[in-house]
Amino acid sequence: MFRFGDGEVEYRVRFVRTDKFVDEERAGKFVWSTFSTQAPGGVLANVLPQRKIRSQAGITAVPRRGRVFAFDETGLPWELDADTLGTRGETSFGLPRDLTFYAAHNKIDVETGEWLHFGIEFGRRPRVHLTTFAADGSLAGHDSYALPRFSYLHDWFVTRRFVVLHLHPATIEVWGLLLGLRSIVDSLRWNGADGSLLMILPRDRRGGGITPRFVETEASFMWHSFNGHEEGDELVLDFVGYENPDHFIGPDPLTLAVMEGRPGQFEYPGSVRRIRIAPGATRATNEVVVVGNFEWPRIDDRLLGRRNRRGFVASARPRQFFWNAVARIDFESGSCLEYDFGDRVFTSEPVFVPDPGRTGEDAGWLLVELYDSDRHKSSLAVLDAARVEDGPLARVLLEHHVPISFHGYWKPRA
Repeated sequence: MFRFGDGEVEYRVRFVRTDKFVDEERAGKFVWSTFSTQAPGGVLANVLPQRKIRSQAGITAVPRRGRVFAFDETGLPWELDADTLGTRGETSFGLPRDLTFYAAHNKIDVETGEWLHFGIEFGRRPRVHLTTFAADGSLAGHDSYALPRFSYLHDWFVTRRFVVLHLHPATIEVWGLLLGLRSIVDSLRWNGADGSLLMILPRDRRGGGITPRFVETEASFMWHSFNGHEEGDELVLDFVGYENPDHFIGPDPLTLAVMEGRPGQFEYPGSVRRIRIAPGATRATNEVVVVGNFEWPRIDDRLLGRRNRRGFVASARPRQFFWNAVARIDFESGSCLEYDFGDRVFTSEPVFVPDPGRTGEDAGWLLVELYDSDRHKSSLAVLDAARVEDGPLARVLLEHHVPISFHGYWKPRA
């Protein structure tokens, strides 16, 4: 947490003391399985139902109603104290523990105050759970739908009237997972010839009896979305897409090999893509807006579900997986302006901070966490979102390194 105010910046860091963290700290070794690792003990320790994947609360930190919640790919979120970052404990938001499932990515509609969640229930027939909390924190709706295919989903789209799941053909070889032979990550397979399937549901599903609409499009793997919006009755979905996710799924994916000190495979970079779904269409267009090597897309969060022209994203050199630059994307012109921090300085996700003293979609700042691999220290760069290419206005310098992080949010001080 970087806290700005009173002429200074305060930095605070805490581990989320999940059950997994506490058990393994006490034992001095790994004990539990995760999304990407097996538990010690072989097949018998990992076969379902003995296999119990523990949340690491390590992907997304969301401030909400005076508290902070940490989400992972699996398990329930964990609540933190918003001032000290001390761990308060696992939470189901007051719902029955087994009612719903939560993924790492949720969406806050600033206009309505709603907090929208999706989560995947894996079993013989996978289901998606959709849960919405009203502005006052009460449950506004929960339902679930059978998925037409096994698909690994990390993020989704929310527009004013709809939610859209991008069921790319990253399928799960389920029997190896259920029998304890492989982790979830090691069970993934890419079947690009199958194409992607878009599952569309209205946000207002009160009364039940809703049947999902399915639309086909060409295959592209999606980690993260920029935004989704409506132009009349047409749906427009912007995201970073990969023709083939060989960096994550395949014989030697880079994201796993790098943890062993090897380069691994990475031939297909992420480009900025736009899907358009016409009214009544059964097939959507899926076009590249900007060719590059991108990841970690963000917008001004106040525009969730509304039309936006700008997006912000981390950018990498050709054939490099880790990111050295931050870029501003113009979805109308297709232009990309970026600032490169240098060969051995690596960036995380840019977070947009609105400036109440200015008007315009990019009237604000970008906060970008940096890691200097020569100095082995981290910093936080502050850039003018309207002039990203000019570089940092300021840097918050730390005396130590911070592991490359995933997803954070800006919250104005009271």
